[in-house]
Amino acid sequence: NNNPGNLNVGDHWQWLMPRAQMTPEQAAESRFAVFAAPKWGFRGMARVLLNYQRIHHLSCIGQFIARFAPSAENNTTAYAEDVSRRVCVGINTPADFTKPDLLAALCKAIAWHESGGWYFKDADLNEGVAMAVMS
Repeated sequence: NNNPGNLNVGDHWQWLMPRAQMTPEQAAESRFAVFAAPKWGFRGMARVLLNYQRIHHLSCIGQFIARFAPSAENNTTAYAEDVSRRVCVGINTPADFTKPDLLAALCKAIAWHESGGWYFKDADLNEGVAMAVMS
């Protein structure tokens, strides 16, 4: 689905795949957005995370993951621990995730956790993050 963060379909995302171009499996997806390319999925995830810091004033991985992957659906503690380890920033350590390198590391860690591995290209990650930071 080119959606490394498993963003929900109900939000108004740019660069969603037109339904006519979707595979039958993608067209049947009712919960998660289907992006036209992975870079657009990374852009969407990066925009969400930037909004967490800029609008909601969240500053640490534990806060980000509690909002991104609520405990009603996830083991939020384990999720935050995994992401924190991959990013090399403590769960409760404030950090400036508006910095592209740190934001990319956070997006990559979330995509890894959501997908159970790294199945994307770093170029798509970096391009999506760069677009999110510039917009």
